[in-house]
Amino acid sequence: MSSSTITQQAPQAQRSGRGYRIESIDVLRGLLMLLMAIDHTRDFFSSAAIDPSDPIHSWPALFFTRWITHLCAPGFILLAGASVYLQRQRKSAATLTRALILRGLWLIVFEIVVVSFGWSFGFGLPILQVIWVIGVSMIVLAGLQWLPLPAVGAFGAIVIFGHDLLDRIHARNLGHWSDAWYILHERGVLTFHAHPVAVYGYPVIPWVGVMALGYCFGWIVAKNPEARQRISVITGAMSLGLFALLRLTHGYGDPGPGFEHLGTPSHTVMSFLYVQKYPPSLHYLLATLGVVLLLFALFDKVVLAGRLGRFRAFLDVYGRVPFFFYITHIFVIHALALGVARAANPNWRFWITPDVVFTRHFNGWGYGLPIVYLIWVLVVLGLYPLCAWFSDLKNRRRDWWLAYL
Repeated sequence: MSSSTITQQAPQAQRSGRGYRIESIDVLRGLLMLLMAIDHTRDFFSSAAIDPSDPIHSWPALFFTRWITHLCAPGFILLAGASVYLQRQRKSAATLTRALILRGLWLIVFEIVVVSFGWSFGFGLPILQVIWVIGVSMIVLAGLQWLPLPAVGAFGAIVIFGHDLLDRIHARNLGHWSDAWYILHERGVLTFHAHPVAVYGYPVIPWVGVMALGYCFGWIVAKNPEARQRISVITGAMSLGLFALLRLTHGYGDPGPGFEHLGTPSHTVMSFLYVQKYPPSLHYLLATLGVVLLLFALFDKVVLAGRLGRFRAFLDVYGRVPFFFYITHIFVIHALALGVARAANPNWRFWITPDVVFTRHFNGWGYGLPIVYLIWVLVVLGLYPLCAWFSDLKNRRRDWWLAYL
């Protein structure tokens, strides 16, 4: 299928300096970027010293502030896989293999060198998170995309539905192989000769499965709008239905405590939605990917109808430059936290302590959710002109380095 064919099938596909883009993907990606920024603003500015996803000790506003950001990583990786499929329709497998390997290696290096510094403003342990695992997944997809599409889909489904069978294997019991298991299926601290070398949050195995299914989702995206909306709604609803069935029956697919009836209806709902992200359990992926698929269908319908033009254009800016926004917003939020702490807290130096945002909370620091959301809005709006400028630059120019930002 040629790029012109894709454009004919998708009336909202837009021609840009870098090829054809499907607006609904960019709009959805833009929404996910802004949701992600809520979570990172909360990381730096919230006064809550508890796990926000804990259904027993958390409260609804804090819990759902955290839960909606669960959509981000699965959504990013699913859409990244779909974008690779769309590229495959106009590039050879060999060309795409080279591009994916180079892009994947670049993301891994950038996570270690630049993103880790943005989180800590110090040179402590590298922090391997979503950028790292996207890079690894792209390298794996460089090989998978040579296979027939049904084989790629079968691989993704087997990984996503089967990886929870590995939950009983723990790195601490594997001796010299413990670090390998951390990389594959368990978060923790990587060591070398008993010395810590990296903080590890995104195990590879399940996310590679999401990337593979995202590649197959690209086949759906390339269909005409009515077909892709219908398939996305059906698949998303089935995913959420299976999630609900497994939660209500305490079924396979999540190593957490399971669904419990707690003291209040709100805490019971939170227990129902409390799923493991590190690594992402089957329950987590069914819930989040189900919502993402429904959102894609909704945005695709809105785009096709020409509605909410200004809102779509606003989200589209962030969705066209997701990596650029990701990097920039981390440095901006961290710098704001450091500046506010320097002015208001005698212990301000904790914001230049390596890895502190993921490992400790300081008593006496932070604000309630209304202030956290206000700061989030200011950061998002403040970065809009810069993102719009960079989006326009990518649209006008074909410099090779732009593809890596």
